[in-house]
Amino acid sequence: MTEIALEKMRTAVNQYREDSGISIKTLAFALEGTSEQQLRNALNKTDGGPKAVEMLAKLMEIYPIKFK
Repeated sequence: MTEIALEKMRTAVNQYREDSGISIKTLAFALEGTSEQQLRNALNKTDGGPKAVEMLAKLMEIYPIKFK
């Protein structure tokens, strides 16, 4: 996955959080085997690895997150 695509995923998840008021803790809870800190790292660009991509992709499947 390219850095541009990953950035779009991060932006979409962060915008969804702002619009819905759902916390990172709640989003992480929906992802089995993912801690709140792992999700924070994925969203705050401190983790751009395959696990981050996997977490964000799963979130976008679970919640109706749309790209802009």
